[in-house]
Amino acid sequence: MIRLHKVALGGTFDTIHSGHIMLLYTAVKHGERVLIGVTSDEFAQSYKSYRVRPFEERVNQLLITLTRELQADRGSVIIEKISDPYGPAISDPSIDGIVVSPETLQRAFEINDIRVKNGLNPLTIVSIPIIKDGYGIKLSSTLIRSKMRNTKQ
Repeated sequence: MIRLHKVALGGTFDTIHSGHIMLLYTAVKHGERVLIGVTSDEFAQSYKSYRVRPFEERVNQLLITLTRELQADRGSVIIEKISDPYGPAISDPSIDGIVVSPETLQRAFEINDIRVKNGLNPLTIVSIPIIKDGYGIKLSSTLIRSKMRNTKQ
């Protein structure tokens, strides 16, 4: 297993599901420190088709997941609000890795291109597989919201 100094990952983390857990677990296992970029309310609403929970609520749920379910050391986790798709990953020289899914792999390549152009080392990319539900459909917050809505009807 690759052990890195500081690993970055990012997302909205609106409804935390198994895919998020795998992403977070992978970051915690690979990084001595983990920097999590959580989208601002404004940025999240610019690309989500549904109303996301407030930033503070999403961060609180993320912290609960990290400490209770993953037993992550709170002192090794940094959470930053991000307002663009790259966050500090393009400018922070102390970050040496990034954890992504196949859906966000291209973004990691973009981040590395920007880092190299800015004179920084490229990040080691760690990719997790896509997590699917029992029907083979990609698990996502949107899917969970849809199923919850259909169950209530």
